[in-house]
This record gives sequence, structure tokens and C-alpha cells, in this order.
Amino acid sequence: MPKFFNWKKKQEKKVTVLIFEDNNLSEVKTKRYNITRLKKFLIFPAVYFIISLFSFYLVFSMFTERKSLLTYKVENKILKNKIVSYGEEIAEFQEKLAILDNLEKKVRSLSPYSKTTSTSAIGGKETNVDVTLTAVAKRKEKQFFDNLNNKLVTLSNELQKKEMSLSELVDFLEEQRLMVMSTPSIWPVKGWLSSKFGYRISPFSGRRTFHEGIDIAARYGAPVKATAKGIVIYAGYKVGYGKLVTIDHGFGYVTRYGHNSKILVKVGDNVEKGQVISKVGNTGKSTGSHVHYEVLVNGVPVNPLKFIASATEQK
Repeated sequence: MPKFFNWKKKQEKKVTVLIFEDNNLSEVKTKRYNITRLKKFLIFPAVYFIISLFSFYLVFSMFTERKSLLTYKVENKILKNKIVSYGEEIAEFQEKLAILDNLEKKVRSLSPYSKTTSTSAIGGKETNVDVTLTAVAKRKEKQFFDNLNNKLVTLSNELQKKEMSLSELVDFLEEQRLMVMSTPSIWPVKGWLSSKFGYRISPFSGRRTFHEGIDIAARYGAPVKATAKGIVIYAGYKVGYGKLVTIDHGFGYVTRYGHNSKILVKVGDNVEKGQVISKVGNTGKSTGSHVHYEVLVNGVPVNPLKFIASATEQK
């Protein structure tokens, strides 16, 4: 037993450490350490360091991955909101286009002046827009949004064309409405036709003269109405006409109402079709109570009966 113990001790390796003091270099201290024990003592810090380093790596990796997941979550939310926004915008465009289509059809169907019911000159292939997350998964994000933006631009252009088409149509109908309202088309007074437009034998000279209007006999004081919408440009006494009212209706139309007993409007007044402007009289060069009615187109007298809706029915 003692021999075995001694043999074991011989097998143990030791290390000697020399320690010198700065103040006394001649004195040397020695310390001897067992290498096996020293290794056992140092292995624990090394293992601890390795475990700590590995744990830090795992924590850092988890933190980085979590940060990436949060970033992806935010990006997905933004992407989803963007898709929803595009979808709402497209739906709004399509709704406006449908409303404009219906409005245009209705306006054109109600308009008696439009010769065609065709819509504005637009065309192209129609494609339904799929704004779902599945669509994003099937194609690259950039390509998807590029296509979506192109569709939005197309819809916006079509909407703009529709608006322009309707605007032009409204302007056209408004112009036509004003033209209709400004075109003489009713009898100025209730009565009977006593003298027609054109050549006749003058009741004053007995010679053949040209009559530039028509004479409508009526009771004295009966209301005389404007035959179209317009502006009064003359209201007063004129030789031959007596008390005269002249109305400019625009579009080259002018009407005259002569021999009145009383004038109810003044120069500059805006009058509507059917509005009473004077009273039947016998002023000026006249043989009886009547209205001398003239229609001029671009300054040239024309037959008023051509503008009256019904020459035999007075309105």
C-alpha cells in the first residue's frame, strides 16, 4: 500500500512558480501547484464562458428573429391596408362610372335633339380587378401593384372622359334649350289673322306694297305676350308702328309688336316666353284695334307663321 501511494505521487506533475519582490530581489518565494488540480480548477470558468457565449448567441438570435417577425407583421399590415385602399378606390371609380353611364343614357334618351345615343369614344379590354391577398401571393408584389396602378389610371381616364362627354352634352342641351326658348313659337295675342305677310294692297294708299309682318285683330286692351325669351331693346313710340315693343331673343331672332295702347315693359327688361309685355291698341298707322307682329332673322323680315306652332290655333 505505501509503495502504490508513492508511485501515484510520482505520477502527479507539478508546476513551480517563482515570486520576486521588487524591494528585495534576493529573496525568492516559491509555490508549487498540482497541474491536474490546476486543470480541473480552470476548466470550470472555460465551460462557464462557453455556455454563456452560446446562451448569448441564442438570445441574440431569438431577439433578431423576433424583430424580423415584428417587421414582417408591420409590413403585412401596411400591405393589407394598401390593398384595401386600392380596392375601395377602384370600387369608387367603378361606382362613379356606372352612375355616369346611367346619367348619360338617361339624358340622351330624354333629349329630343340628340341624333345618336352612342357614348363617348372610349374602349379597351375590360378586366375585373382582383384585390385579394391571394392575388399578391400569386405574383410578385411590385408587378401586382404596377398592374393595379395601371388599372387605376385607366379607370381615372375613363371617368374623366365620361365627365367631359356629359359636360359637352349638358352644354349642348342647354344651348338647344336656350335656342328653343329664344325661338318665337306662339301667338302674341288671341284674335284672328286680318293681314298676312308679303305683298298686299295697302289700305292707306291703294298701291301694292310689301307687308313685313302679320296683323292679328283683337279686342282693344287684350294682353300681348312675348313669343320667346329675350331682352327688350325698344319700348316707345315709332312712326307707322305707334307704340312699339322690340325684343332681341338672341341667335339672330328679333320680334316687333306694334300699335299697342299701353306698353308694360322698358328697355333692358328680361322677358320670358308668354310674358305680357303690352296691351292691344290702335296707335300709329292703323285702321283698327290689332297687333302688327314681325319676326326678323339676322335683320331680315320672315313670315311669322313659319315660327308659330299652329297657324290655325292661337295660343
